[in-house]
Amino acid sequence: MKNDLNYQLIANPAAGNGKTNKILSQVEKIFRENNCSFKTYVTTGAADATTAARKAVKNGAEVVVAVGGDGTVNEVANGLVGTEAKLATIPAGTGNDFARTLRMSKEIEKACAEILTGECRAIDLGKVLNRYFVNLVGVGFDGAVGNEINQRNKFLPGPWPYLLAIFKVLFSYQPVQMKISMDEQTLHCTPTLVAVGIGQCCGGGIRLVPDAIQDDGLFDVCVIDSLGKLETLYHLPKLLTAEHKKLDQVNIYRSREVKLEVAKELPLQMEGEVFLLKSCILLLNLRL
Repeated sequence: MKNDLNYQLIANPAAGNGKTNKILSQVEKIFRENNCSFKTYVTTGAADATTAARKAVKNGAEVVVAVGGDGTVNEVANGLVGTEAKLATIPAGTGNDFARTLRMSKEIEKACAEILTGECRAIDLGKVLNRYFVNLVGVGFDGAVGNEINQRNKFLPGPWPYLLAIFKVLFSYQPVQMKISMDEQTLHCTPTLVAVGIGQCCGGGIRLVPDAIQDDGLFDVCVIDSLGKLETLYHLPKLLTAEHKKLDQVNIYRSREVKLEVAKELPLQMEGEVFLLKSCILLLNLRL
């Protein structure tokens, strides 16, 4: 049976240490076997997927499929904002946390079937630093961990790059004073980590905000107080089971807006990509 939608595959060859290159021909074969109208574009560098997504929509694409990891999804999403085109993904990156929150299958055939036959639903859209995001932003320790992963550890699957990077960053990271303003309260603190999520997890399945709902119009905000190094190591396994939320040092809030003011520059990771937070940012949940 013919699928009448027009698809655009946007594939990042660098995702997952080259995993996209190994599966792209299989994805195309499945789309052809299902008589789909589709085109393929292979990115060549940073932000290329955003430009390609915008161009694809102008050329009639109705569903744009990010074949890659969370960074690829982020770039494609930024190209689709303000259009009627739908976002889909085939997980081929290091973490694949957006796909994990959507409960996308890790098997290529099943993932393609979910895209071609599954239902579409609206989810929240976040904005910070003039960029949009669909999953999670981490500031402080999480940003430093993201930077370490990007530099060294992408060859490992699942949460292992994140966990190894934690060990590396743990002995050098120093928490910074912050003012965190949310809808109904303001915190003055020196947290180890602040995570603002639409989706539940980062780092290949680390469920920092395990109760986040993708379409409730609110961020889940996880604030982890400053912990000693040994204390951090002791509690680390709790991140894998979401038991960390029971700790006295962890508080999770819900808010549509989050304003962060920091005493000094900090790394910020947005769906696998790392930026520099210099003084103040405002995160908005755009419930469209």
